[in-house]
Amino acid sequence: MRAVKGQMTNRQFADNGSRGRTAGALAAALSLAILAGACSTGAGKDPTDTLGNLLAFNSPKAPPVAAGATRGPVYDINCPVVDVLEGGAAHRVYSGRGTSNQDVRYQFSVGQTARECSMENGQIAIRVGVEGKVLLGPAGSASSFNVPVKIAVRDENTQQMVASKTYQVAVTLPPGAPHSTFSVVSEPLLVPFRRKEANEDYLIMVGFEKTKAQPQRKRRRVSRRR
Repeated sequence: MRAVKGQMTNRQFADNGSRGRTAGALAAALSLAILAGACSTGAGKDPTDTLGNLLAFNSPKAPPVAAGATRGPVYDINCPVVDVLEGGAAHRVYSGRGTSNQDVRYQFSVGQTARECSMENGQIAIRVGVEGKVLLGPAGSASSFNVPVKIAVRDENTQQMVASKTYQVAVTLPPGAPHSTFSVVSEPLLVPFRRKEANEDYLIMVGFEKTKAQPQRKRRRVSRRR
């Protein structure tokens, strides 16, 4: 894969099949009734635009370009590709009664991904964006909970993780909604710079931690007595 050169950084996009591992087998097991309402992500909207803007500007929309703006230096770094953690492309949460399709409360799946590489103090700073979908199963109901999304970088020479963090991403399924989406952008994951072909040295890995979706805790109001 050729690097995409950008201003100050290199930004590249992929879907969850970037290295051939997808959630297809698991997602196909859900009944058509679960999947029927999850085919649309919004007419005319490219999810890679949203992720790219989140990476570059920390906002879903790019700010207007100022007149006479000058470009910064372009770093010729081949950003590592994105792979999906083994068994982590999709994850089901069951009601506890069983593990059949009818017992599925929610299913999470990884959709679009994006990554951006830059140089910081002699190291490669990798920021990763992940966009995914939550499907409501037959045993599920409207709820708010956290989805555990893991983002890591693996050294391809040692096969060891050199940077890793799990984000608890808030998701809300309102009443009557068959599905919802979520997105998260990681903080910079710093790895040693060896050569511009960083895609030969490192692999970015994303997926779901094998834990149950955690309900969001409501804050208690503490009364202050004088």
